[in-house]
Amino acid sequence: MRTIQKLSLAFLLLIAVAVKSNAQNQIEIVIVGSSHDNSKSTQNFQAIIDKLKNFKPDMVFGEYLPSGDYAKLEESHWAKKSFRKGHDYLEKLNPESPKNLDAQIKKGQKALSSFAYYHKTRMNLAVNYTKNWDRGNADYQIFVLENYMKPSFGKEEQAEYAKMFGNTDSLKKKGFYRAGSEYSKIYFPLIYQLKQDRIYNMDCQTYDKPWNEAWGKTDSLYKILIGKAKADTTSPEAATVKAIEKYWAYSDDESKVFNADPYAGMNSVKYGALDEAWNFYGGRNFYGYAGFPTEEVKDMIAQWTLRNEGMCKNIIEQAKAKNAKRVVVGVGASHRKWMEEILAKNPEVKIVNYNDLH
Repeated sequence: MRTIQKLSLAFLLLIAVAVKSNAQNQIEIVIVGSSHDNSKSTQNFQAIIDKLKNFKPDMVFGEYLPSGDYAKLEESHWAKKSFRKGHDYLEKLNPESPKNLDAQIKKGQKALSSFAYYHKTRMNLAVNYTKNWDRGNADYQIFVLENYMKPSFGKEEQAEYAKMFGNTDSLKKKGFYRAGSEYSKIYFPLIYQLKQDRIYNMDCQTYDKPWNEAWGKTDSLYKILIGKAKADTTSPEAATVKAIEKYWAYSDDESKVFNADPYAGMNSVKYGALDEAWNFYGGRNFYGYAGFPTEEVKDMIAQWTLRNEGMCKNIIEQAKAKNAKRVVVGVGASHRKWMEEILAKNPEVKIVNYNDLH
């Protein structure tokens, strides 16, 4: 009996050690639900940056497409068209390209890691990132040049910058410098203050076409639902619409709390539930309701899930390659809930909610 007890105790100790080891090896990930347009916000963005700095992330990810993925997109795809205008703009201003872009990028990164104020090196790095279809890091380097380096340029550097990039207004028009974006307000300053050299790209556009098709079908059927509800306010369809409108409404008190600290609000459980309802015409809560386009919404959610799974896969693969222990992911608020749910199923990951940071 004592032998069995000793074996049982030893087995339990082994399990405890394994559990502890697994917890220690987990990647801690904060998915920060963000607004893409913060231009009119009165939010204290440095307070957000400080919270994320205190987390001490090894890597910061943004909702940018990995550079190699652009080649897989059709020319008509919105993501490719969006970056194409900036890419071609800088290509025209800087027609000469190094034979090996990757090697030149690494050379520029290494030089700046030893001394951050090699202005011409940083200019070349921004151009090379653009030529290499790395929009996230082209944007980041231009942000650093515009905000931290440009004020100390000498006359020759000012002339060189104008020759290579034009002026700030031109960069804004071409999409390189978006002063109100979450990147300019939070993630680029965060990276710079952490003294890190890049943002990591993690978006996934593989499922964009079927997503748009599913969205179109759902929207058409939802309009029919609304039409029936208006035609007969006593109909089952009218009851469905009334239930949806009640479900996704914010009370005045809730609105006040949200507006007091929008980033805390966007990363709350309540916002996650409401955001699903807003984006999916009511969402999973209304499957089977009279007139509700259940199958079409299911198809929408299936495509949305695939995209978020692709984004999570990109994060995990890169984090593992860098042996990262803590990661911050800046992403549109509508992704946060879904990505947290997907990553929480991974035993190698520990999800840390933004609102739990100090």
